Amino acid sequence: MAKVDVLNSSIESALFHLSWPLIISMGLQTIYNIVDSYFLGKLGAVQFSASTITWPVIFTFISLAMGFANAGVAIVSQNEGKRDREAVARSVGQLYLLTLSVGVLATFLGILFARQIVNSIAGKKSAEVIPFALRYYIVDMIGLPLVFIINSTTAAMRAVGDSHFGMRVTLFMNILNMVFDPLLIFGVGPFPALGVEGAAWATNIGRTVAAIVCVKSLFGRQRAFDVKRSDFSPDWRLIKLILKLGLPNALGMSVTSAGFAVIMKYVAMFGPAVISAYGIGNRVTNLVSMVSFGLAGAVSTMVGQFIGAHRYEDAERAVSRAFFWNVTIIGLLSVVTFVFAKEVTRFFIDDPEVIKMGEVYFRYISFSMPIFTAYMIYNSALVGAGKTILTMIGDIVRLWGIRIPIIGVLAVTMGFRGIFVGMIVSNFVVFFMTYAFFKFSDWRKAVV
Repeated sequence: MAKVDVLNSSIESALFHLSWPLIISMGLQTIYNIVDSYFLGKLGAVQFSASTITWPVIFTFISLAMGFANAGVAIVSQNEGKRDREAVARSVGQLYLLTLSVGVLATFLGILFARQIVNSIAGKKSAEVIPFALRYYIVDMIGLPLVFIINSTTAAMRAVGDSHFGMRVTLFMNILNMVFDPLLIFGVGPFPALGVEGAAWATNIGRTVAAIVCVKSLFGRQRAFDVKRSDFSPDWRLIKLILKLGLPNALGMSVTSAGFAVIMKYVAMFGPAVISAYGIGNRVTNLVSMVSFGLAGAVSTMVGQFIGAHRYEDAERAVSRAFFWNVTIIGLLSVVTFVFAKEVTRFFIDDPEVIKMGEVYFRYISFSMPIFTAYMIYNSALVGAGKTILTMIGDIVRLWGIRIPIIGVLAVTMGFRGIFVGMIVSNFVVFFMTYAFFKFSDWRKAVV
């Protein structure tokens, strides 16, 4: 296990060694999303829009996994900071028990109401997308329990200072995704041409292998944690704590995802060209933001361990240094997306209307990217501290309190540009809100 000794390393060293595997993991995932978009784009704008429309709903369910995983980061990292290995193992066992149960239930409900969900998002103006979106959505949802297994395992490993494990799992998963994507989308060799469904099946193949690797890390000969069978028997005190921390975080992320689904309804009002440009913009924005995801993940681990060790000033220094590097790097990358807006859009779809819309997207959004990604740093610091009520408030206000109301008005008065204005305003407001939460809350109080 390539573990970083957070408590005995310099701030910069721990930040670097924890974040770079997470950055690569995020980069691999984003590159896969781009490759996936590239192949789907070859099928046409309507088929490409199928994954774009359904993604906010799929992510609503995935955010449940991420919410509980973040609760695991807070609990496991603070126990690691206290050097209580038995408590670490027990926490991991309870995290698995709870998240897998929730994952199976979420999958059942998501598939049961699949048609109603897709129809409500696509609307009448994008009715041609519905058949493709429905098939893609159902296949993707089949693999949802695997996502819960993967997220819980990689979060627990990261909490004790091993972010390399998640990188390796993501690498295996995405290599398989990228290999099977064109084979199953276009029907190469003995494989059937499944179109948009093929992309979802390729994703599930990668998830299956990744989940097997994760389970092996718990029960194999070289297991990362000394987890015993008794650690999987219900411990209601720990389950209550995981729910206390995980539900607000999961709710905040789920409500955020539901908010993106509502925003997608406004995007869909303007037809497939705007949907495609919006989808391309989101994927490229995620690629640029991978540095922020890595730094944010490192911060949550470091803050959690420093709180467990009662080293609060070091926790603040970790957040401060992560903020500095984030704004510097993302600021430079944002200039690139602003200058080469047309070229970036054309890489995916060489359609004049989509390119025009994509250029507008990048011209607007590039300005707010450094400040929005800085919000992620402070948000993750609160996650590591276990202050998930505050992160939930920030998540809800960002979309439902600011972005959606603004878009609801400006989409009518300004057209599709109103969507981007709403995104910019909400990004700035949520940064200052989360910064205030970190500065003035009682985040130093441990949860374990």
